[in-house]
This record gives sequence, structure tokens and C-alpha cells, in this order.
Amino acid sequence: MAIVVALAGGCGGGNGTGSASPVAPIVTSVGDAQTDSSTTPSNLALPIDLSAINLRGVINPYGVVRSSLDEGRTGHPGIDLPSNTGASFYAVADGRIVSVTLVTDEFPGFAVKLLIAEGATAGTGWVFLYEHMVLAAGLAVDSQVTRGQRVGSNPLEPAITNHLELSWAFNNYEFLQNQTCWVQQLDAGSESTFMSAFDNDFRTDQRFIDAWTMVTREGLLPFSELLNTERFPDGARPCYPPGTDVRVEP
Repeated sequence: MAIVVALAGGCGGGNGTGSASPVAPIVTSVGDAQTDSSTTPSNLALPIDLSAINLRGVINPYGVVRSSLDEGRTGHPGIDLPSNTGASFYAVADGRIVSVTLVTDEFPGFAVKLLIAEGATAGTGWVFLYEHMVLAAGLAVDSQVTRGQRVGSNPLEPAITNHLELSWAFNNYEFLQNQTCWVQQLDAGSESTFMSAFDNDFRTDQRFIDAWTMVTREGLLPFSELLNTERFPDGARPCYPPGTDVRVEP
């Protein structure tokens, strides 16, 4: 009989059109004055110090359908990373904070949208979303930040996850679509650093393996098949093709 545990609390992703499919990344430099939803920002910095990742919580990958809330063409629109209480978050690029709102679940912190590439139409552009974050002192809506600047900290216990997402925002930055795997949009050094930590430290940790084997959503196992190397020869990954649905019964 399979041992089943409930999936640790975490974020479901940004609001808006979560079913919209991400575009294939067309690289543009961060800081372009105007862009559109087909040009995905690149050369991003890491949003978090990877040494702060705490595998008491469950890493939720991009693209995977975890529950009925993720059904559609995208699946999970970001990556959920569990980190130590007080862990710092950093600006992935130069940008402006355009939204700070309360999160929609019972856990503390705010959903913060950092505009990193302005759209040609007012109220649109590429944003990096940090969920369950407390802003650093002195920062607020309309604050300008620079790449690598500390923008906030984690108020959560390590068993709960922070949702990090790269999306196209519209309607005065309220709604999100074209969610993209931000790991693939990091600068070369940062992507290498992230993937080295994920491959050599995170996915080999028994807590990670146990979590992906046993956590459930709506009575189904959303991650266990991702560890099946016959189906996924590369093993666990931080990002999967949008809409990957491998849910099975325990």
C-alpha cells in the first residue's frame, strides 16, 4: 500500500489567464524600452540564494498539472521553492515594482510584481512575480530596483513554498499569461549554478524523492511519475513542457 501525505502548503501561481500557453522564448535583452508578449526577457539573475533552499518543503516544477486548478495548457505557471524563514529574494533584472497585493491563501506575505520589460501598451509588460514575500525596507509600488538588489524576504516556515514566476502582464499588470520557465531565461552562469544545485543537491536528497513520490493533490499523485526514468530519462527537472499531466492514483 502506498504511503500518502498531503502536499505541503504553497502557491498556486499568479492570477489571470493561467491557461494561456507560454510562447517559445525569443530572446531579448532585459531593459528594452518596449517589447511585446512574444519576446521573453533573458539574461536574468537568480531570484533567490540557492543555499537558502530548505527541502522540508516541496519543490513544485513549472508546467506540471498538480490539480484541477492547473488544468489547461500551461499547468503550474511558475516554480515553487521552499526556503528558510527570512531568506532573501533578489531582483532578476532592473525594473519597477508595479503591484504589491495580499496573497489569496492563509499564509503570510505579499504577491509582488516586478516589471522588467515595459510593453508597448500602457499597463503591459513582462513581470517577475514573487509570492509570499515581505518587501525590503524602503521599497513600495513604483520603487525602481536594480538587477541583483535585495527586494524582500521569506516570512514562511520552510515547509511552505514561495512561488516564483515569469509572465506577460496586461490590464494594468493585473492579469498574467504566457508564463515561461524562468530557469531557461537566466544568464548562462546563473542557469548553470541553478541546474548544478538542482541536479546534484536537490533531486538527489531523500526528502525531495520522498515528497515527489508521496505528496497528493485531490487524492492523486502529481509528481511520482516524473521520477519514472522510463518516461523521463533525464530524471526530475525544474521545468516540464506546459500542461504535463502525469497524475496517478496512489
